[in-house]
Amino acid sequence: MQQGTAPCAEDKGRGSAKLAVAAYMRVSTAEQKRRYGIPAQADATRTFVEKRSTWRLAGSWEDLGESGSTTSRPGLNELLAEIAAGRVDVVVVSSLDRLGRTEAAIWRCLWQIEDAGGVLECCDQILGEPGLDRWLTIDRLAQAVEADYSRIVTRTQSGRQLKALGGGWPGGPAPYGYRISGKGAFGSTLEVDPTEAAVVRLLADLVIEGGRTLTDLAEELNRRGILTRSGRRWARANLHRRLKSAAFLGEAVFRRCDQQWGDHRTRLDGSGRPLYGESVVIPLPPILTADRIGAFQRALAELARPRRIPLGEYPLTGRIYGPCKRPYVGCLRSKDGVRTYRCSGWQENAPCGCVFLRADHVEEQAARHVNALLASMPPHARPMLPASSETQTRLILHAERMRSLKQLVAQCAEELDGLRCPAQRSRFVAAALRQLEADKGALERVLAHARDWLAELEARGRRDARLTGVLGAAVPDSQALLPSEQRCLIEHLNVRVDIADAEFRYREGTKCLTIQWHERTGTPVPPDPTHSLWARIDELLRTRYRPHHFRSPLDLRAALTGMLHRLRTGILWRDLPERFGDPAKVRFRQRTWLADGVWAKIVEILSEKGEGTPVLSHGTAPALSISSGPIAEPQPSISLSARMVNPVRIS
Repeated sequence: MQQGTAPCAEDKGRGSAKLAVAAYMRVSTAEQKRRYGIPAQADATRTFVEKRSTWRLAGSWEDLGESGSTTSRPGLNELLAEIAAGRVDVVVVSSLDRLGRTEAAIWRCLWQIEDAGGVLECCDQILGEPGLDRWLTIDRLAQAVEADYSRIVTRTQSGRQLKALGGGWPGGPAPYGYRISGKGAFGSTLEVDPTEAAVVRLLADLVIEGGRTLTDLAEELNRRGILTRSGRRWARANLHRRLKSAAFLGEAVFRRCDQQWGDHRTRLDGSGRPLYGESVVIPLPPILTADRIGAFQRALAELARPRRIPLGEYPLTGRIYGPCKRPYVGCLRSKDGVRTYRCSGWQENAPCGCVFLRADHVEEQAARHVNALLASMPPHARPMLPASSETQTRLILHAERMRSLKQLVAQCAEELDGLRCPAQRSRFVAAALRQLEADKGALERVLAHARDWLAELEARGRRDARLTGVLGAAVPDSQALLPSEQRCLIEHLNVRVDIADAEFRYREGTKCLTIQWHERTGTPVPPDPTHSLWARIDELLRTRYRPHHFRSPLDLRAALTGMLHRLRTGILWRDLPERFGDPAKVRFRQRTWLADGVWAKIVEILSEKGEGTPVLSHGTAPALSISSGPIAEPQPSISLSARMVNPVRIS
């Protein structure tokens, strides 16, 4: 059990020029960023490199404010590309916790560095030669890093718990209606915010008064010019969250178990209890009296709670622009569950009035544009194709690593079975058994992390296979991709969607029966009636209808011209110009003529010269203009095939 998958830094430098060494540094908090975190790491790595005559410092890569629990960081990704390009041989960190704060994060960062062709070294610990010793050393250090991180989290959470038990504010934004007194100090508490307290009292009055929905309450606040704490307009969702806050409950609860949403939530154990301490009720200076709070809670229970429907992914968010030039965002229309895109200015103090777009319709049009654009490009010039080979190479390397780990675990198990023979019982054998069991446990932990990393790589491989299949096809179909993959492709192609018809107004309900007749029969809209043609139409009408049909103040010729104008332009009835008459009366006459079969005769008379235009209906969506900007330059692919690591050899 001697050989390992990691190359040796000293071996790489023998018989060649000096090794190119990269210093990798990371800090996770703004406090470290402002103080000594990066300079201290830089000094440690510089001193470590200067002691080795065959090394030269090629540069340093930093991740400022990046969490140690993630493995995709800007600085680390750039460093991996440099390693794969052959410009870096060794990566040096001041301590192993700079790679990550959990065992999983440390192993994944290490494996990415090794698969790119680099070697990791640590300033404060000797990781050892490639082989079993290196595996075990890194496992021991990674366990210590995660244990230290857990202690920090536990101490922090315990401190917050003690502060809450003492009546102080344990951290985070103050509940609506309050502000933090002595913010940043040890004894910070909550006090009433006079401005927000006035809003709390107003909302309590409106809710207790009854007769309003959450939407009505939000509109009332907006009408009075009252904005949220962040300066935005109120909506039913954010208003409902505020109505459930501490001011309306009469108390603040630290570590609430009944409100779990998003990333900012109380972590629970397997039994549903708070992981770092019990819930604590923090007394607050009252804004509402106890009787008022009780009446408010009874009235609030009668209001409809907003439905929490997952929005899913909207690949065109931020890529659609209306007449106001603001970007559109994905939005689920809760009244009927329709996916839409809405202008980001629709909740401003002065709404822009831009129409919403049905997501399926606009995404289908964008997909057609993307497919046509890809089809016009040679397959080798299409974006993101190199990513698949990179992922496949990583899979091959990691599968070899897992095979080596499994062999080491199996060999440990075999040696343990041999030492457990009763004939070999002795003090020395017992010590060897304990050591082997510890080694086997460490390797099994590493193997478990390796299996998790393999699952992620396989998921990436499936994604890359879908992308490669679409991008390499003679007739690309981007709609076969997942929404997140579609968005990635749209960003690479710099797709932009503009609403070309600034006067469009969305039409709800059933499509006009006359429009349906023209679309069903394929009959174009004829030109306006001339004097001679109108005389023939007037004669037709008088043979079909009684005299009272002509006693209306409505000018029938002007009304007919208005009917044809609406069919050509696709405007709504309410937008019909006044020169054509009362829109309601014009609409009634058209429906009467259509139902009696007279409309077909009128169109036949007006179409004798063969002229006409297609009927235009804006009932689905406005006209869209879809364009593509300069295609983003693809990132250099990390070529790993020439940097295969050596397999483990079991001696």
